Amino acid sequence: MRKIKNVIGALLILTAACGLVFWELYGRDEFTTQKVLAAGERIEQGSLLRKELFTEVSVLPENLVEGVITPNNFHKIEGKEAAQFIPKNQVMSESLAKAPGKKITEHHAQYVIKGHWIDSRSSSLRKGDVIRIFSKDGSVFLGEFEVLFVKDADEKEVVDARVDDGLPYNPLQGRKSEIVDRINSSGVISHLEILTSLREYQKLLQFVESEESAEQTLLIVQKGEVG
Repeated sequence: MRKIKNVIGALLILTAACGLVFWELYGRDEFTTQKVLAAGERIEQGSLLRKELFTEVSVLPENLVEGVITPNNFHKIEGKEAAQFIPKNQVMSESLAKAPGKKITEHHAQYVIKGHWIDSRSSSLRKGDVIRIFSKDGSVFLGEFEVLFVKDADEKEVVDARVDDGLPYNPLQGRKSEIVDRINSSGVISHLEILTSLREYQKLLQFVESEESAEQTLLIVQKGEVG
């Protein structure tokens, strides 16, 4: 009888040990975390978002971000573009994706908003933003446009200056998308290149060159990031 009790005791201990190992290896992850998608590699701003760019990771519920992307809802961002630089292992969320920008076509091309046309614009203006252009006093609305390039006087793209986030700095690629996070710039904005039609550009050109608006220049208001 005592031998049977010893065997039963040993089996209970072995079962408990196996259960503990199973919990640590599989159970804890399965029952206390949620599978979400994270960047499997560095994803540059504007890159087309494809499922192969992401990997599944486990995250505790209290650490989930709003709009998190899971393997089951990837369709929410599929075919969209990265709204900003996404570092490797960054958990993906809807806020990091945007609708594909308009492409240059037969009817839309890039046109320059010259520096001396601009009376007021934010230093946080970046490529990919949508802007609204008004007359200097705000009385005339001249249109809404997507910014293709933001240049300094040397024709270099103005991007976010280096921030101490531990990531390699790419001087041609800003990493912040939110306007309030654009604390430093790589240069002083001189002029812009926008995507528009010839007709809309001629409307702007006629305004800035007309006698009636000889003293008028443009007020540029950021609508925010595209998407």
